Amino acid sequence: MSWLNYHHLIYFRTIAQEGSIARASEKLKVGQPALSAQLKTFEGTLGQELFERTGRRLILTEAGRIVLSYANQIAELGDELLQVLDNGALSKRVAVNVGIQDCLPKTLAVTIVEKMTELFPCRVRLVEGHASVLFTELANHSLDIVISNQMPFAEEIKGLRSRKIATLPISIYGAAKFWQLAKDFPQSLTGQPVVLPTVHSRTRHECERWFSEQRVTPQVVVEAQDTAVQKSLGLSGVGLIAVPDLAVNDQSEQERLKKIGDLKGVVEEVWLCTAERKIPNPVVEVLETVKDLFRGVETRK
Repeated sequence: MSWLNYHHLIYFRTIAQEGSIARASEKLKVGQPALSAQLKTFEGTLGQELFERTGRRLILTEAGRIVLSYANQIAELGDELLQVLDNGALSKRVAVNVGIQDCLPKTLAVTIVEKMTELFPCRVRLVEGHASVLFTELANHSLDIVISNQMPFAEEIKGLRSRKIATLPISIYGAAKFWQLAKDFPQSLTGQPVVLPTVHSRTRHECERWFSEQRVTPQVVVEAQDTAVQKSLGLSGVGLIAVPDLAVNDQSEQERLKKIGDLKGVVEEVWLCTAERKIPNPVVEVLETVKDLFRGVETRK
């Protein structure tokens, strides 16, 4: 049975952070030949090359990036252990890494974190990104949970689980110069500038389907996937925006962005995705067993 040498892990992490053995040697106060030998031994133990040499710099390989993500988590746990002991705490908060798709409303992220901390004493690390990137990190166990508006694709689904946790109604919102359009909605949308999600988005296709069914032809002036960007464009009056009601929750936003009309039948689904693990995160186990965990998220304002 192979044993992980944690000194090797520290040496590797420092080399990765510094970008060269020379700088890592200075930081660790270890001679360069000895440090280089330790890295070779570590790579031999893992059976993987962790760096590629580009000029004088060392660039992480794919295996190296995976090992570094685990090394960072181990370092964080070590720091947490010292902090717990220093504070005399009898129990520690479990760390949970959550990825949320960058196009989802930021209010949803806040709601999810609130729910998690209510249900379990945990410390949350929240990152945003594209769904495919987040699913890859989930499969590699760099993330514990991914919140997305889609399920993992077929090629990513091995070992991943998902369940729908919310359905967010989509409505048209606009700045003051568009408020009169509510009187003859949806016919009033024809010829009006709109900001919609990009073409690869399911919400974009649902909006266009709805426009077609209502026989209205708004003019797409901007395509933007991030809800925060859409809201900024809406507030500046660039065009009408089609966003979940949950996204327009701030009092000042509600005063400047008014609902012009509902896109009945157009919704954004929200999925909670997790990965099979030999040692499950207790926070994830709680989230997976509470069936009505995010009930009410759809209408929170």
